[in-house]
Amino acid sequence: MTLMESLFALVLFGLAAGAIGNLFVRQIRMQGWNVDRTNAIALAEAELEDLRAMDYALIPTASSSTPARTATKTLGGMTYTVNTYSLIDTPVSGMKQITVTVSFKEPTGTQSYSLNAIYTAIKR
Repeated sequence: MTLMESLFALVLFGLAAGAIGNLFVRQIRMQGWNVDRTNAIALAEAELEDLRAMDYALIPTASSSTPARTATKTLGGMTYTVNTYSLIDTPVSGMKQITVTVSFKEPTGTQSYSLNAIYTAIKR
C-alpha cells in the first residue's frame, strides 16, 4: 500500500511540475515578444520626435503608398524596418498627417505597429 501511495504522489508531482514548467516557458517567450514590441514602439516614437525637431517645411512628404523615409535598425538582435508616411494638407490645409510604421519578424510571423500624428507649422 505504501508503494502505491508513493507512486501516486510521484505521478501527481510530475504532472504539477510539467504544468509549471510549461508556464515558465510561455512566460519567457512572452517576455521576449514584449521586448520586441516595446522596441518597435520606441523606434516609432523616436522617428516622430526626429520629425518634430525638423522645420515644418523640411518634413518630407509622400503619397499614402510610398514612404517619405525608410530606415532599417537593429536592436537586441532584432531587425526593424521603419517607414514614415507624410501627407501634406491632411486633414486640412496647412497640416501634415504623419504615420510611422515599424515592422519586424517574429517566430509567429511579421508584426507591425503604427503611430499617427498631425503636425502644423508654428507661425510667430
